[in-house]
Amino acid sequence: MSPPPPPLVSSLVHGPSIVTDMQWFARCDSTNAIAVRQTSGGAAQGLLVVADEQSAGRGRHGRSWVAPAGTSLLFSLVLRPVTPVTTHALLPLLTALVLAETVERHLPDFDVALKWPNDLLVTGRKAAGILVEGVNGAVIVGVGVNVDWREVHRPDELRDSTSLAEVAGRDVDRWRLLAGLIGIFSRRYEQWQELPADFLDSYRRRCATLGRRVRVERGWRGTMLQGLATDVDSSGALLVQSRDGQTVAVHTGDVHHLRPAD
Repeated sequence: MSPPPPPLVSSLVHGPSIVTDMQWFARCDSTNAIAVRQTSGGAAQGLLVVADEQSAGRGRHGRSWVAPAGTSLLFSLVLRPVTPVTTHALLPLLTALVLAETVERHLPDFDVALKWPNDLLVTGRKAAGILVEGVNGAVIVGVGVNVDWREVHRPDELRDSTSLAEVAGRDVDRWRLLAGLIGIFSRRYEQWQELPADFLDSYRRRCATLGRRVRVERGWRGTMLQGLATDVDSSGALLVQSRDGQTVAVHTGDVHHLRPAD
């Protein structure tokens, strides 16, 4: 797959976006891992690491992120927020909102929604994921979007996922997608630093988890919670009303949308 077009790189680095430098890799271990190594050397906010293929990509909770060459948009962005560390938990939700707003422009006739905290759902199936890590005094925002998985073998863990081109029934230009994502993120991030929780109303409107019965697996405690997802609070936590009527704030965990009969 060809690298990003030089005009795109120039417009991102020298234009009004947050990007200050861009690095491209045909193949790497993980864009997040590269960004982490760069921050140890003092990389400035705005470093964008983009790859065609990852050999050791990671998702949430240490899961692998499989992305064969030419199938996905894979990038990591170095941020150095001036907001309190307590607000950084909102960045996965902010990034998810930006993903939804961008993808909707490319797929205007299809349902684009979010599953708390940061999964992008297109026609109800996962099409992208986000991994946000705080390291070396910076925050690394990693994004993987399934752009075109047509005629590509899926491993078992991805059998329920989809890609943008599959849904659209046509090619989707991943470099136009990247340009749109960075443009919207740059604006949203600037607003977020002024008013960290201000975007949450927009997030809630797109969150398919709210109003649904859910099962939350909180592996770090070895506990499971089942109930009605009622809201997302100002910290980004999912509020779940359990069967006994108590409202529990879930800050981390795997959420499963339940069917009415479950």
